[in-house]
Amino acid sequence: MTRLTLSLSIEAPKLVRPFVISTGARTHQPYLSVRLSDGTYVGRGAAAGLRYFGENPESLSAQIETVRTEIEQGLSRIDLLEILPAGGARAAVDAALWELEAARDHTTVAAKLNITPGPVVSAFTIVLDDPDVMAKQAREEAWRPLLKVKVGGSANLEGDRLRTVAQAAPSTRKVIDANAGWTVQQLGELAPIAASLGYELLEQPLAIGSEDDPEARAALRTAAQSLPLCADESFQTAADFDRIDSLYQAINIKLDKCGGLTSALLMRDEARARGLSIFVGCMLAPTVAIAPAHLLAQDADYADLDGPFWFANEPVSLTKNGCFEPVGEDIWGAGRTR
Repeated sequence: MTRLTLSLSIEAPKLVRPFVISTGARTHQPYLSVRLSDGTYVGRGAAAGLRYFGENPESLSAQIETVRTEIEQGLSRIDLLEILPAGGARAAVDAALWELEAARDHTTVAAKLNITPGPVVSAFTIVLDDPDVMAKQAREEAWRPLLKVKVGGSANLEGDRLRTVAQAAPSTRKVIDANAGWTVQQLGELAPIAASLGYELLEQPLAIGSEDDPEARAALRTAAQSLPLCADESFQTAADFDRIDSLYQAINIKLDKCGGLTSALLMRDEARARGLSIFVGCMLAPTVAIAPAHLLAQDADYADLDGPFWFANEPVSLTKNGCFEPVGEDIWGAGRTR
């Protein structure tokens, strides 16, 4: 088996504007870049990691270093599932292995998956702020096909946030992401309001682990009578399917959460078998990190892949009606010669 050379580097580009959610704000987004070469072909990957699980590019790099020998000896993507846990480190290496495999076979990752990529309806994020500021954002972005409205801030403003955004973009499809920032009481009060305002989906209203609390479980079931609920922070890997069963109607699959495209494809198939809708999400990360998710999102019910658009000069583009164009195979998907 051909020995590989693994290269790791950390980048920290500035965002085009501050990204604000219930857990904080950021103006820069560091990420880990991974490169695998067999001397002829190169595969690439990248990941930002999950902040709410304590991941950062430095920790991802350190995690990969613990299995550098195995990776450079030329392990397979399936082998990778056994030596690295789910998370950003495995996602970045998995992407590099996919591309290297495609390059060696003189094809593309899309072709290996029997996919002809098309544009994806991807949500554009309306960041958490005062209601009037969020309404201004929504008016400016109302031409897009789907808005993802961040809530989870000061409790007395949540209803106003939902109303003003709905009024500012009445014809645009909209979903809500509370980022685990609501209480059980807020969920009971706000879910019917959101439904009446035309929001289609409510993502992660309660804290991680709330599914184990009887009061929270009852609140989730009641809220789902108003609009579908999507598990994000509470759904990490396939091991979480049984825990969220009957509480959510959709799952958010992020490559940084589940550990890459290989495991994401398995999770997607199980979710479909269980009758769950698929929401393909992403972290703030460059195009190389998002490109595998773009392939995963080809048949998803919802997608939020605007991560690269928060950086300047990323090789991504939108159609005239605001859909995310396929990522060029030279950016990721076909590999490169050394």
